[in-house]
Amino acid sequence: MADEKTSEKAKALGKEAVGKVTGDEDKVREAEAQQKKSQKAEEAERLEAEAERKRNQEIGHKGEEAKHQD
Repeated sequence: MADEKTSEKAKALGKEAVGKVTGDEDKVREAEAQQKKSQKAEEAERLEAEAERKRNQEIGHKGEEAKHQD
């Protein structure tokens, strides 16, 4: 997954560079949109991992509470 993200970022940066060199503003905007989409996907993935970690912590706390109630 990380290689895919890196590849998408590299493509977007390359597209942006080509757009700037050639003066193709549409390509620059497309590349910027691609980069923003990639950043949002990374943020969503980070937040999901954080939520999963918190769910696992909560499960662990409930298990510890149950042990102490016996």
